[in-house]
Amino acid sequence: MSLSSWKLKTLSIGGRLTLLKSVLGSTPIYNMSLFTVPKAVLKSMKSIRRNFFNGIRDGEKKIAWVSWSKVLTSKSNGGLGFSSFYALNRGLLFKWIWRFLSRDQSLWARVIHALHGSNTSTLSASYSSLWSSIIKECNALKSQGLDLISHCKIRVGNGMSTSFWHDQWLGDSCLRLSYPRLFALENNKVCLVAAKMSAPFVSSLRRDVRGGEESAQLLNFESSSIAVCFLTCGIVVLVP
Repeated sequence: MSLSSWKLKTLSIGGRLTLLKSVLGSTPIYNMSLFTVPKAVLKSMKSIRRNFFNGIRDGEKKIAWVSWSKVLTSKSNGGLGFSSFYALNRGLLFKWIWRFLSRDQSLWARVIHALHGSNTSTLSASYSSLWSSIIKECNALKSQGLDLISHCKIRVGNGMSTSFWHDQWLGDSCLRLSYPRLFALENNKVCLVAAKMSAPFVSSLRRDVRGGEESAQLLNFESSSIAVCFLTCGIVVLVP
C-alpha cells in the first residue's frame, strides 16, 4: 500500500500525522481485535506507516530525523502519541477477556463458558479457536512479566455469581489471601458475596475470633470498605 507522490509532497508533517492516526491506524482494527497478527505482517505495516510519515516513497532512501520509537512514545513523554500496532493488537485481544470478566452474564460469555468451561476465576479453552488464541496471547504476556488479568476487577452486580473469598472483586487480591486467618475459620469457603453480606460476618465462622493475628485481621476487615457493603434492591453497593 502506498500513496501517490503528490500527496507525500503536498501534505505537511501535521497532515501526514493526522492521516496516519485517522486512516492507517484505524483501518486494521476489526481484524486486529479478533486475530493475532503475525510479526511479519506487523513489521510490514510498521514500515508503511514509518515511510509515509517520513515522506519516503517506494525504493527511496531518505534520512529520518526522528526515530520511530520516539514517534510511538506518548505525548506526555515527548513523543507524538502514535499507537504501536503490536500493543494495539494485544490490547484489542485482551479486551475480550476484560469483557468476559466484567460482563459474565451476557449471552456470548455464557456461550464461551458452555463451550470451554471458562469462568471468572479460571480462563480455559477446550479446543483450538479464537478464544484459545486470545488466552494464549494473554499467557504469553504474563510469562514476559505483564499480568493484565491482575488489573481486572469483577463487577459484583447482585453478588449472586461472585465468590466472596476466591474472586478478586475488591482490592488488589482475593480475600482469602488478604485475610488468611479469617478464611481458615470460615465454614463455607465457597460462599457468594450476596450470601455472605446477608448475615453478620462472624456468623459463618466455626468459632469465635481469638487474639493476635486473627483479631488484627478482623479489625482490619471491619475498618475496610468491605464492612460497609450492603444489599439494596438486589444490587451490591460498594462504599469506599
